[in-house]
Amino acid sequence: MAVYKVDAIVIRTREYGESDRLITLFSREKGKLEAVAKGVRKPKSSQRAGTQLFTYADFLLHRGKNLDTVNQVQARESFVHLWNDLDRTIAASCMAELLDLSTAREQPEPELFVLTLSFLFWLKDWDPYLAQAAYALRLMLVQGYLPVLDHCQECGKTLLSEQSFLSAEAGGLLCSVCKNNKIVKSLTPGSLALMKQLVGAKADILARLRWNQKMKEEILDSICYFCEQKLERKLKAWRQGSKL
Repeated sequence: MAVYKVDAIVIRTREYGESDRLITLFSREKGKLEAVAKGVRKPKSSQRAGTQLFTYADFLLHRGKNLDTVNQVQARESFVHLWNDLDRTIAASCMAELLDLSTAREQPEPELFVLTLSFLFWLKDWDPYLAQAAYALRLMLVQGYLPVLDHCQECGKTLLSEQSFLSAEAGGLLCSVCKNNKIVKSLTPGSLALMKQLVGAKADILARLRWNQKMKEEILDSICYFCEQKLERKLKAWRQGSKL
C-alpha cells in the first residue's frame, strides 16, 4: 500500500538536503523504519515538532521506491524532560543508539517498543544512568543475548560474594580461575547484585534503586563492552557519555 499509519518514536535524526530531515523511527506496528520529513528544518514547518529526536507521534507515511516520506505527523509526547537535563539527554541518546544498532528494518518487535516507550517516560524521575543500564539489560533479555549473571560459564561455580568477570566470548560470567587471559570486565559482588536487580525488578523498585560511583562505572562499562562485542559495533554515544 502506498500510504500507511504507524505510531512511532523518533530514535535518530540527520540533516537531509537543504531543509529536510532523515528520521529513523521505531514503530509499534512495523519495527524500525526510515523516512524523510520534507521541509521540517524551516521554522514554520507544521511537521517540525513531531519529527524531533525522542518524540512519540502518530505518522502517516508514503511508501517510496527507496525512501518513505512523512505525509502527516501528530506528536503524542515530546518528552520535554529529556531536553531540560544533560544527563537525561545522554541516557536517552544511549538508549536510542543501542536500539538502532540492535534492530533490523521492518521487523516488528512490539515488546521492545513498549519497553522503550516506558523507559522514556520513566527517565523523568529515575536516576538517568540507572535507567540506561536497566534498559540495555532488558533489551538484551528481549533479544536473547543477556549475559548469564549467576555462575561461571566455564566451571559452573556459583558467583555471589566474590569478584567476577564478564566475558562476551563466554556469554556471561567467569570466575577468577577460569578467566585466564580472556578479555573481560571486572564486577564486584555489589555491582553484580545490582545488575540482577536491574534485569528483573518491577518499575516501583527500580525507581528507588541507588548506586555509588564505582558501581556505576563498572556496570555501564561492562554493558557497553558486552553489547559492542555482541553487535560488533561501537556504541559512540555510550563512550562519549562516559567521558562527561
